[in-house]
Amino acid sequence: MRARVINPSLLLLFMLISMVSSAYAQSSDPKIVEAAKKEGGEIEAYITLRTDTAQFIWKMFETKYPFLKVKQYKADSDKMLQRLATEYRAKKYLVDVLNFGGGFHTQVLIEQGIAGAYLSPETKNFAPAFKEKSGLWTTLYYNPLTIVYNTKLLAPNERPKEWFDLLHPRFKGRLAIEHEQVTWYAGMLKRFGVEKGKQFMQGLAKHDPRPEQSSRGNALLAAGEFAAYIGRGHVAEMFKKKGAPVDWIKNPDPLVVQPATVQIAKQPPHPNSAKLLIDFMLSEPVADLLAKEQRLPGRSNATGLDPAFKEINTEKILPLSIEEVQTNFRKYLEEYRTFFGK
Repeated sequence: MRARVINPSLLLLFMLISMVSSAYAQSSDPKIVEAAKKEGGEIEAYITLRTDTAQFIWKMFETKYPFLKVKQYKADSDKMLQRLATEYRAKKYLVDVLNFGGGFHTQVLIEQGIAGAYLSPETKNFAPAFKEKSGLWTTLYYNPLTIVYNTKLLAPNERPKEWFDLLHPRFKGRLAIEHEQVTWYAGMLKRFGVEKGKQFMQGLAKHDPRPEQSSRGNALLAAGEFAAYIGRGHVAEMFKKKGAPVDWIKNPDPLVVQPATVQIAKQPPHPNSAKLLIDFMLSEPVADLLAKEQRLPGRSNATGLDPAFKEINTEKILPLSIEEVQTNFRKYLEEYRTFFGK
């Protein structure tokens, strides 16, 4: 008789559900739980999370709270922001929980009165750089923006170690950069100051770096299209694990990160249910799930974190204010385009 092969994803789900029922069973505020039971049983979440990851999280949550069910709308951040703005202008308050990738949209939601404040008890497990102190947002996971390089195209003594190493003539015409990465640009100017920061950008621009979209840049780097890439380190690690000739700098000075945040809506139709979902999304089981899926959770000390990610010194991550990026976004974007084109 043939042995039955268990789907690894289902096995992971069963293990995580078991974790929920044991390690996380007694942490909810009973008053919020009782209030949530009276709210109708459904929570609306607008998310940018990967669909399969989100479905794992909802299953775990619904196992813990069988009287609740999560209904999701998934799209990219720009499309979701447009939809939310339209809904709120029409006074249609449909959404409870918001998950956006990138700090720009997070701050726009606050300024437009779409996102509210909820200070989850789980935020005590998050470093200051990963949360807003009054509960306007918390970082679910983050993307490290760093230097990635091809180990076949660069000998050990040619590989960059810090940002200014990229100004060496060997990178002329052999460099790519993530398209319109305003968060990285703002972080570099904050760390080095406007004058020195712009001098670096001018030197980098002389190398004619090729603009690329996120994961595509890492794929082309692995294929040998260019020698170095300014992009997302965790994506490079995924390629490296598959045998691609790539590596990345874990702690450049500065290490700028792009956060994916969780927020409560300003007018949530199910406020207590929304609080339970946010608490759960920020919990240890979800952080462990994200770590197993090669994400970098904002929550500290997640078990199962890839050894490569453990090398990141989170205490030295540049604390870049989301509000600061939003306030100067148009100016930063115009300056970025001046250096690196559209």
